[in-house]
Amino acid sequence: MQFQLNSVKFKNLLLVIIVIQAIAFLSYYRLAPKNVTSKPVVYMAGETLDYSGEYRIVQFYKYQGVSLEYRFYDVSLATQCSVNHLHHLVELLDRWDGPVSCSVFVPNQDASFADDAIKRLRQCFPKINRHVSFHLVYPSTHIADLSLVGTWLELSCSELLVRLENFGYQNYDVAGISFPHNALRNAARSGVLTQYVLLVDIDVMPNVGLRNQFIEFANRNSLFNTSVMDLTAYVVPVFEVLAGLEFPKDKKQLLNGVENGSVRPFHNETCWWCHKTEDFDRWKSFPQGENLNVAFIAEWDKSWEPFYIARRDVPMFDERFKQYGFDRIQQICEMYVAGYSFSVLDNAFLTHHGWKTAGGFYAKKDSDNAQNWILFNYHFKDNLLTKYSTNRTCSPIKPWIPKNKRGALVGGQGFVKSRFNPRRQLE
Repeated sequence: MQFQLNSVKFKNLLLVIIVIQAIAFLSYYRLAPKNVTSKPVVYMAGETLDYSGEYRIVQFYKYQGVSLEYRFYDVSLATQCSVNHLHHLVELLDRWDGPVSCSVFVPNQDASFADDAIKRLRQCFPKINRHVSFHLVYPSTHIADLSLVGTWLELSCSELLVRLENFGYQNYDVAGISFPHNALRNAARSGVLTQYVLLVDIDVMPNVGLRNQFIEFANRNSLFNTSVMDLTAYVVPVFEVLAGLEFPKDKKQLLNGVENGSVRPFHNETCWWCHKTEDFDRWKSFPQGENLNVAFIAEWDKSWEPFYIARRDVPMFDERFKQYGFDRIQQICEMYVAGYSFSVLDNAFLTHHGWKTAGGFYAKKDSDNAQNWILFNYHFKDNLLTKYSTNRTCSPIKPWIPKNKRGALVGGQGFVKSRFNPRRQLE
């Protein structure tokens, strides 16, 4: 009798435990996040960390080997982008037709779409397959996720380009994640296997034949010589062409565009002083020719952001600079302090698709610019003092006021405090 009672109690207890577990399971299922995908996260292999540990990098992603056309005494084009700008590679390769090192920002599931895009671009466009090496960069806090690989593999070549162009976000605004321009630039430069490199944004196109022109220029001037140090940046002037129009192929077409109002110097409306040192009026006076020559030596300027061809051992970019502001100025500043000179080429140029306008920037531009101004003036410049033994400097510090606020400073209010000039009037 006692045994039967104990057996009944045990069965009842077991039933209660089963009911409790069922309730707990149903509660968990009901409260579970609704955005969890059905596919598990698939992580990427072969990554390394940047010097800060903040970003993970996969150099030579799915690399297919060194081309039989490879030669060290050559010039590579290095570039960087997010997934939605990969379609620019098609025109870029038509104009460059040589080695290209491209880094791509791939946080989270962007890695899946980048993987598909790289595979299809190689299948669709022989020049990309032959010349481009890819390098992936993503934050350590937003690991690359390959769980959606295959989503785009059935797209036709034309459909792929449309899908890339409309991927869904703009510059500096990748799902709320800071865009690490300089980490990407360094990853692209680290993938360069030639002695010289031209680093550009992926939507900035070189004139047709620039690579071969520079190789001839380098041979004529004995630049391909590893025993001789070359502290020269060969500056390539940059322009912007109205959206919807074709890029000019040569200097004659470029100047025709300037004449009819469809082409103007880069950032003409938003930051004309960023390229004033390239002295367009002087540059256009040099006649067009098949060969490259140095038009003139340009003096370094504090706001200058030139694109240039140089040896691949020029100073790397400081990866602390993210988003907008001073990310390229800091590297030009270091080159100047390190002793580089800047030679402007006469028949070389770059063009950006579309005019840069004052209303075309993202919402946080001013705050990001202010943050990078502090980093540049009060930290980066101090680092240079310990790195180089020279009297060259990028100082003094200019006061920071957002550009769109400067016109309102009237009636004696145009003064701000500065470490070196406490009463310096705002220019």
